[in-house]
Amino acid sequence: MASSTASRSWRSDLSLIAVVFIWGANFPILKAALEAMHPFVLNIFRFSISVGLLGIIYAWTRQNASFFAPIRKRGKAVIGLGLMGYFVYQILFIVGVNNTTAGSAALIMAGAPLWTALIGRLTGLETLRGVAWIALLVSLVGTVLVVIDSANSSVSPLQSGMLFGNLVMLVGAVVWGAFTTFNKAVVHNVSPLGVTFFGLLVAWPLLIATGIPYWSTVDWSAVDAWVWWAIIYSGALSTGIAFVIWNTAVKEVGPSNTAVYNNLVPFVAVLGGAWFLGESVTLLQIIGGSLIIGGVVWMRRIRSKT
Repeated sequence: MASSTASRSWRSDLSLIAVVFIWGANFPILKAALEAMHPFVLNIFRFSISVGLLGIIYAWTRQNASFFAPIRKRGKAVIGLGLMGYFVYQILFIVGVNNTTAGSAALIMAGAPLWTALIGRLTGLETLRGVAWIALLVSLVGTVLVVIDSANSSVSPLQSGMLFGNLVMLVGAVVWGAFTTFNKAVVHNVSPLGVTFFGLLVAWPLLIATGIPYWSTVDWSAVDAWVWWAIIYSGALSTGIAFVIWNTAVKEVGPSNTAVYNNLVPFVAVLGGAWFLGESVTLLQIIGGSLIIGGVVWMRRIRSKT
């Protein structure tokens, strides 16, 4: 039993690291696509891809089981999670990214594990040992160092033009923390893939309705092949496969232990900037990255002892 638990834990860790890379790259990729397309219109395409891909995968996995089992078992919860995680959060996320820097957005979203832990504790759905809270804070401090150092020093995140985006991202972080917390109770006895697919299916028509009024604002001649590849990447991986992995990890290791991996996303974004944009990696980024990784490793050690 202990061996099986340890194997499942390591499998969750490896899958969450994959999610970190997917989401870390998603910030600069989305930022580039948003230069050519309105945020709400972009959501129509990327979530249409997500719904189509996950629908095919889910149907294939349910060949010998009831397709609508998640709805029959936890219909109201699945609908609520779909509205929270795939409509409200995604609207907040895309608007926030569009109105602030990628670095500021990543920094604010790095606080999501703290909101997950706090909401879980207040609702009685999650219990954390004192040392685990310290591990979360260590990882968050590292994230702050990395993102602050990677931001353009000539642009303050609190300038009036970016304050709206930062506030929207903060609300998004709280919503994502709540989504991760409440997700655990649902995926405990329902397929994480099914919860993800039906949640997306609930949000999809609302996202389309939100984007249609802005369709005419897009200069389609400026939407080149790179923009379409960015949309495919975001729809298939970032808001598709990665969500399934995330929900599965919530089921296996708990919301707070899953959410701590959010802190690695900005670190990956910095490395991506260095690789694709030729940005330099500074000593402060290295120190911050070490703290992030240290916090994640520390959290995992605490988890393995409980």
